[in-house]
Amino acid sequence: MEQTTLLVASAGAHSERAAAYVGRALRAWPAARMPAVRRVGFAQLSALLGRGDCDAGAAIVFFGRSDAEDHIDRCVQDLHAASVPALVLTHECERWAPLGSHGVILLPWGTRPGAAGAMLYALADRQALVRSLLREIAIAHRCQAGVRAEVERIHEELHLAAGIQHEFTAAPLPTVAGVDMGVLYRPVNAVSGDTYSVRAIDDRRLIFFVADAVGHGVPAALLTMILTSSLSGFDARGLDRPLPAQVLERLNRRMVEGSMGTGRFATAICGTLDSTTGELAIAGAGHPAPIVFGAGGGRAMETEGPLLGVFPDADFTQATTVLQPGESLLIYTDGLEACFPRPRPGAKYPHIDAVTGLFRGRGERGAAEVVGELEALIDEQHGSLHQADDITALLMTKRPAAAGLRRAA
Repeated sequence: MEQTTLLVASAGAHSERAAAYVGRALRAWPAARMPAVRRVGFAQLSALLGRGDCDAGAAIVFFGRSDAEDHIDRCVQDLHAASVPALVLTHECERWAPLGSHGVILLPWGTRPGAAGAMLYALADRQALVRSLLREIAIAHRCQAGVRAEVERIHEELHLAAGIQHEFTAAPLPTVAGVDMGVLYRPVNAVSGDTYSVRAIDDRRLIFFVADAVGHGVPAALLTMILTSSLSGFDARGLDRPLPAQVLERLNRRMVEGSMGTGRFATAICGTLDSTTGELAIAGAGHPAPIVFGAGGGRAMETEGPLLGVFPDADFTQATTVLQPGESLLIYTDGLEACFPRPRPGAKYPHIDAVTGLFRGRGERGAAEVVGELEALIDEQHGSLHQADDITALLMTKRPAAAGLRRAA
């Protein structure tokens, strides 16, 4: 067993008395092997502790009435910084009581040497465990610093990824004569599992697409990139079949062929709108039904079709209607549904009732302004500070007079 070192610190005037006291205290040392005693002055003690390699098991310090306050304060601070336990004998225990919070035990000069010796043994005996714990804490701090740096790196990369994703999967809306549009795009994390797109087919028609990848975070965000890239390469000219359903069929085949059983699925809505006549066609893939808002309230446009990426030969049906001047079409992901509680059991579309008020008496408000009011309404709901899912809502309103269609600059 390694021999314990006991530091004995005192001013010159008290050195002989301190030596005699320590000699009597060591007679009460419970262990067979006595500690090695090292006598130092206050300045030597500070220098020894300040080197950072002091392996003393304990210390006993003697303060006299004539000792300077700054010596006493510095001595206690150095002992605390070096994690060396100590007994401090002083004539003025009450005066120096605050020093007890720095890890020293204050005793009056009249304390029996045997009692002091037993205390010093107990302090020295536990010091090996204290040093072991201090080493583990130091290792934990180094690991924590490494983890913090890694978390900061991942955080920076996620924000960079969020910017890239938004650039490629949430493109600016085109300017459309006869149609007013606005969009709410609010990811729950840095990156989103939602995506949307609105593009011109010809001088009258536009195609729109909203999808929600199953899951959250980076995997869902990567899936939205695949969907968007597949959609951008789709040529809508010269088709002899209903366009929205065919778009979903092709996207579905692409996902089934590429997923290889990985369980990557998505819901989606694809539709076309004639900006002149208001003719609207929509196909869905397991996605929440779009809502048409008019003077009489809101009505859902139900479609049938499975999730994208499940069945290779899936069939997607279409719903059609005519969007009248002043009517609005709201396409959204299920994050919007989750924001509004069900007013009664079995209520299928509680969010329709909650949102309808935004479209009553719209006056001259544009789609972007209505979308802003929708976001404010979401923020008023219970739990909105802890958003449960990505939210995307695309709003398209048929203006009273429709001209042509042109792309945004």
